[in-house]
Amino acid sequence: MIRYVMTMVSVMILCAAPVWAQSDDEQPTSLDEADAAIEKAMVDAAKPFIEGEEATTETEEEESRLRFSSAAPGGETGLMRVMEAGSTDVWTIRLSLHGGFFSSDGGSGFLNYLDQDDYSESYVTSKLSLAWTPLPYMEAFMSLRASSNKNSFTRPQLLQTQGDLEIGAKGFYPVLPYLGIGLNLAVGFVNGIGGVTPDFGGTNLRTSALISFDVRGVAPEVPLRIHFNAGFIMENTEDLEGNRDLNYIEQFALRVNRYHRVSLGFGLDAPLPYADPVAITPFLEYSVQLPIGISDVDLAAGSLGPDTGYANVVPMYLTPGFRVTYLKDITFDFAVDIGIGGEKAYLEGVPSTPPYTIWFGLSYCFDPSKRSEEKIIEKIIEKEKIVVKEVVAPVTTGRIKGRVINAVDQSAIASAIVSFTDSEIPPVATEEMEGKYETYNLTAGMVKLTAAREGFKPMTLEAEVKAAEITLLDFALEPEIKKGTISGTVVNEKDQPMLAKVEISGPAEINVNTGQDTGAFASEVPEGTYAVKVSAEGYLAKGRRFEIKKDKTVM
Repeated sequence: MIRYVMTMVSVMILCAAPVWAQSDDEQPTSLDEADAAIEKAMVDAAKPFIEGEEATTETEEEESRLRFSSAAPGGETGLMRVMEAGSTDVWTIRLSLHGGFFSSDGGSGFLNYLDQDDYSESYVTSKLSLAWTPLPYMEAFMSLRASSNKNSFTRPQLLQTQGDLEIGAKGFYPVLPYLGIGLNLAVGFVNGIGGVTPDFGGTNLRTSALISFDVRGVAPEVPLRIHFNAGFIMENTEDLEGNRDLNYIEQFALRVNRYHRVSLGFGLDAPLPYADPVAITPFLEYSVQLPIGISDVDLAAGSLGPDTGYANVVPMYLTPGFRVTYLKDITFDFAVDIGIGGEKAYLEGVPSTPPYTIWFGLSYCFDPSKRSEEKIIEKIIEKEKIVVKEVVAPVTTGRIKGRVINAVDQSAIASAIVSFTDSEIPPVATEEMEGKYETYNLTAGMVKLTAAREGFKPMTLEAEVKAAEITLLDFALEPEIKKGTISGTVVNEKDQPMLAKVEISGPAEINVNTGQDTGAFASEVPEGTYAVKVSAEGYLAKGRRFEIKKDKTVM
């Protein structure tokens, strides 16, 4: 077992070497010590920001988002095989390294259809991934994969894949605060067999529709999230075989498929209440890939197993696991893929499903825009101890944040512009869901802010920016009532002005009398459809309907 673990670590190091080679000078002496010092410095500097009840709640919400959103092996936010219709905050970057392995031997060993007692099989794989959320509702990701398979039946016994690259993007949207939908798209560039550069003839494409439901949105006491994925995998790795057919062991080791597949996945995770600085999230997944185009002839001619049916060759996995998050942004994953389908079908073109695969993963999520705080951490070695000093530069700026709402029904106003009066500071806009806004860092002092949105009366308020603090400032905008004018003249059969009663009904109800000498009337009313009824003693009443528009007069 130690040999397999060491092999897995070696493959991981091989994948990660290009990245480490670029940043050797930046590697800390002790990751735990550096992060602990950063965490303490950030907490001390942020104390003025979290004294109020509202600020504390927002801080906890931010921590919750970081704690329960982590990278899958491919780089996307999600579990292990099932992805999430969501992402981390805008500008966050996620680095992750995942590795998996299994081993079997003896007469009943995996892929040993000959039942030979001296048979052995082992497999190690790893993925190094990078993901970024550059915009709201979008994330981009890429991963580099390597694997190593040793089988006593093959010559050579060791088969490896190095540098398989996948690049993709995910779009998503929260249709409700607790329900998100999304679409995943990724392109895989697979290296040629025995080569170190991509063979573009074997390029793959995978896409998937995503749905995520957070039960906490409707039942806060139930820490449960539900994810569903449904997609399609366009497979071209068969083109890598060249002029010879690979046997079933080589197809498994090199992950060569001959069939396109429909992929389905269902996942549950439970973001349990945490005790600083650790959070634990257990999860469970079920995933299946349905090959397309396998005929009865293929099953009869291509399988080494007796009486092989389609259900026997479908890869299926049940994956229990748990995720441990430390200091809000470092996440450790442990999971076990349990093969529950396609284990010993040996069908050409469909790699067999291992009986199990043990997975380990490490992810780091950070926001480079927030890591640029003016903090210096110096390490001084004294009496064989590492002493960490935190030097925090004086903070002379603060921020203003709040909400822009409708003064009538208290609903959030999205895309309202909050600008600075008599200042060149760029304006900010409120976000879609709750109408929240937050300014840039502002120099301490008094400022005037104006909130404006089409259809509402603008509002200007004054606030004081305090150093190292967040000032709360809400705007309640009154709807702007658009008005037009109804006017007319009432005359008798001799075309002479007369006294009459005019009843106007619609968005506004108005009763007026015409002038006795002029027969005229006029009234300003809000936009909308109106009915006008005119009545006078000794005459039959008459009525009309018409549309009133802003700044228009209807006669």
